[in-house]
Amino acid sequence: MINNKMTETAFPASAFATLPTTGETIAIQYGQRIHYRVNTTKSAEELNTMYGVTPAQAQAVLDRVLAEQETPPPNLESHDTLRRSA
Repeated sequence: MINNKMTETAFPASAFATLPTTGETIAIQYGQRIHYRVNTTKSAEELNTMYGVTPAQAQAVLDRVLAEQETPPPNLESHDTLRRSA
């Protein structure tokens, strides 16, 4: 069961979207960098409506996850080098 309390920033704790590449419905947890496939016959729009998530909220949560996925992980070697040289 999806817990859909609002976060402190007025975003839903979870939202649903459709992956454009595969057409799969996914669940997105606010603040996480990953998404989960949802095995359902309902569309992302139907699920969002059921959970009280507006289209704008769903898009904002999706945009945040996609933006975080595009951020490369930190280069830990350069951090070690900086730490040793300080």
